[in-house]
Amino acid sequence: MKTLLLSSLLLVGATAFCAKPEVVPEIREWTEAAEPGFFKVDYRTAIHLNNGDADTIAMMRVFADEMGFKLRLGGPDTQPGEIGVTIAANKDGQGNPEAYTLLVSEDRIDIVANSSQGAFWATRTLLQVFNAQNNRFPCGRVNDWPEYEVRGFMFDCGRKPFALTTLYQIIDLMSYYKLNDFQLHLSDNYIWLHNFPGVKTPEDALKMEPCAGGFRLESNIPGLTATDIAYSKKEYTDLVEYAHNRGVKIIPEIDVPGHALPLVRVRPDLMYKGSVGGKHNVERAAMLDLSNPQTLPFVTSIFDEYIDSNIFSGDIVHIGTDEYYGDAESYRKFADDMLRYILKKGKTPRLWGSFSIKKGNTPVIAEGVQMNIWNMGWQNPMEAIKMGYDIINIIDVHTYSVPSGNGSIGGYGDDINAHWMYDHWTPIGFPGTKPEQIDRSKLLGGAWAIWNDNSFLTDPGLCGRDLIVRIKTNNAVMAQKTWYKGENTRKFPQFKNLLDQIGCPVDVTLPKWSKTYTVTRTGDAPVILEDGDETTLYAVSPVNGNVGFRREGAQYTFDYKLPEGKPTQVTIYAGNKDVALFIDGVYVPGAPTRQFWPASCKFYTLPEPAANPYLKK
Repeated sequence: MKTLLLSSLLLVGATAFCAKPEVVPEIREWTEAAEPGFFKVDYRTAIHLNNGDADTIAMMRVFADEMGFKLRLGGPDTQPGEIGVTIAANKDGQGNPEAYTLLVSEDRIDIVANSSQGAFWATRTLLQVFNAQNNRFPCGRVNDWPEYEVRGFMFDCGRKPFALTTLYQIIDLMSYYKLNDFQLHLSDNYIWLHNFPGVKTPEDALKMEPCAGGFRLESNIPGLTATDIAYSKKEYTDLVEYAHNRGVKIIPEIDVPGHALPLVRVRPDLMYKGSVGGKHNVERAAMLDLSNPQTLPFVTSIFDEYIDSNIFSGDIVHIGTDEYYGDAESYRKFADDMLRYILKKGKTPRLWGSFSIKKGNTPVIAEGVQMNIWNMGWQNPMEAIKMGYDIINIIDVHTYSVPSGNGSIGGYGDDINAHWMYDHWTPIGFPGTKPEQIDRSKLLGGAWAIWNDNSFLTDPGLCGRDLIVRIKTNNAVMAQKTWYKGENTRKFPQFKNLLDQIGCPVDVTLPKWSKTYTVTRTGDAPVILEDGDETTLYAVSPVNGNVGFRREGAQYTFDYKLPEGKPTQVTIYAGNKDVALFIDGVYVPGAPTRQFWPASCKFYTLPEPAANPYLKK
């Protein structure tokens, strides 16, 4: 530690020899070195961990693997050319648990952080600058810490299924910009149930195609697990571990008592039987009957399955509770019961705020509970704070994206207005409310969301690869607005240029490829040409025997069936926004058709078939 102290003494507020390192989100404090210079990565560079627990080791191993460095635990003091890591009280971060300090000289780099997570955020700063500056970092001192505790993204994979690869990519895109809260919306259903052909009653809705409602986790309850794409318990726990080692918490959400078609399907006796107000009566198929004494035990049994077995290993569990159109008092009683249940499990409960609409006399616990403030009508933030909730700003008109492919921006559009968000949005800002009215001690932070309302009948054909590029930009904007306290020091176009300079851990370009196979059809049994996490190619589709493919759980087929008993050359070409079939080098006219809903689905991107590169070996 003597060398560490000497390094800190060399860093003074002298003439600006070395410019402030440019990263996303912007660092809080920078002090130039007395003499200009750079630390340069070379053959000696390794990571030396002075102390820390298993989490610290795992997180530093991530950085070591990214850079190709050796990881040295304990032993002699940090050597010339090494990056030293020390977990110790960091007063420069004002006691923030995620704070870190970087002490950079030509000889070495020292990371001092309050926690393993703070140390990992330091490595994100190093990695971004190394990427932009040819493995160099200017000599000086960085003191950095986040303004808000929750810096998040909510992703709806309940309505529309996504391959595991997409979820891993999202984690990488969050971690790179120091976002730490990944709310995973694991269950939901198609919104416009009454639009399905032949559906006139709620009972009809329960007989709809399985992909009209998805429960994305493997469950012990027969019929609950989604049949198109669902994540096994091991896949989910591996995902949580991957995220944890990169500073990201996964917040699992099972949405009840509304948006609950997957649950009602397996327990039709628990379907809500009352009025739904101005909503279509078919909506009852997606609502639980809160007056039925069996409803609460059924719901808690689902949560028990994941909490008691430590599948939900994190400290926060989300119970949904948005857009329930039944009686207010029974809703409040159910919410209170669920919140107390989660608290007794030793977890922090989170829910969607709805008590401004669901007013009543039934008390609902608030202490130790987190609330998403998503709509000013459903939940006023001032009322939530007065009740005692810790709140998260995810106001819909600003932060909600509902991908459609039509290019609309903001207000439930195809994408959020990232430019406006960058220039104007802050977690303390709520429509019609002055910032000084908000008790900052109750404001945890902010997040943005992708809601896949356009699924099933209205699915436009967008897949995870189509969303990744916008997730990259929007995550970066949310990180800047929730980490950095001051005004933006660059305009939005400059900010986007910086994103290009610092690199990205995920390839956000749309895939373009072609593959050729020679196959002889011998019958009607399905024949796979190549299988992957996002895409499977078929010579003989299990749907209708035509040449086709599966993409994120949905089946597509061309208007072509291979001849039997004859070797045939099959070529599938995927452009950025189209796909084509060639047989023996001759183009087969026509776009692929989705089977079964919607048949007219506009086609977008087809990822190349490949195994999930993130899975443990």
